[in-house]
Amino acid sequence: MKKKKVTFILPANYNHPSGGFKIVYQYANWLNMKGFEVSICYCYAPNDSKLYAALKRIVDMHIFKFSKRTTELTWFKLDSNIKSYYNCIFSRDIPDADIILATASTTANFVHNLPNEKGEKFYFIQGYEAESFGNKKGFVEETYRLGLTNIVISKELSQKVLASGAPEPKYLPNFYNHDEFYLETPFEGRKNIISLLNHDQETKRTKFGLEVIREVKKVFENLEVELFGTSNPIEPLEDWIHFTRNANANQLRKEIYGSSKIYLLPSVLEGWGLTGMEAMASGSVLVSSRIGGIVDYANDENSILVEADNKKAFVNAIIELLGDNNRYLGLASQGKKDVEVYSIDKSGERLIKIINGEI
Repeated sequence: MKKKKVTFILPANYNHPSGGFKIVYQYANWLNMKGFEVSICYCYAPNDSKLYAALKRIVDMHIFKFSKRTTELTWFKLDSNIKSYYNCIFSRDIPDADIILATASTTANFVHNLPNEKGEKFYFIQGYEAESFGNKKGFVEETYRLGLTNIVISKELSQKVLASGAPEPKYLPNFYNHDEFYLETPFEGRKNIISLLNHDQETKRTKFGLEVIREVKKVFENLEVELFGTSNPIEPLEDWIHFTRNANANQLRKEIYGSSKIYLLPSVLEGWGLTGMEAMASGSVLVSSRIGGIVDYANDENSILVEADNKKAFVNAIIELLGDNNRYLGLASQGKKDVEVYSIDKSGERLIKIINGEI
């Protein structure tokens, strides 16, 4: 039987950790393991005209290096059988395939305009990008209506696609790596530690999270914080707030999620809050905004969900939880159990059914 060829089209590669890229890479490895021929193509500048992008690429690659685009991937281990193509502009830069998937709004038009021999066209929608990429009004909704088969990772994204006038998309919930995130440190005996993602994207609301935590510190003087992220802290930190840059999975599982009673996720926009699920798998109780992309896996029985803009409610929820060990143990245990259903095997099998037209 002939192997089916699958191509993922990603935005430009800057070789730094990204949740959206990581999900694609994990699907790529899994499909490769299942016998598919997988390619990953990185667009150079998909929103520019091809002529302008080509001129920029010539200057950038051969005359004067002005961008941070790279032709290597060092933060994630791809299987050696997977072919990578960097700085793609023209259709000739893309291999022929059976299936091709856009993975971001900036790649959707690129895929739409490719000839049919590049593969049956899908659009893997991992977040509502209009709020965070400064796109012109309606740009993202236009990409939903291009005629690609839309795939969404959350039920809220499904509603946004339908609201744009596009057909009902295929639902493909996210997952986490069970080999990386699991209960290594027991629930019992954890100190009053809160972990929080440091991110310069305003919708992640790191500053808001730190404000909440500083209010909690007034009640629990022994409170400590494990802050982590790929960029430097957005503001000066007190000595009880510890920062880890570019934490790997072991550090997250052992030293950050695994040492924390609470993982605080105060975002106002998430495609799928992957860090929240990883934290729950590692034994932290999720305290999060009640928003789409979180409520697909978090609920009032396994987490604490709070109105997004209610700072007082966040503060009170954390104070009450830190003061009630039995409730903490119950939520932590239930949360760990509930997220275990989200695995690459289940999501991968569903992806295969989607691209085969079975669902």
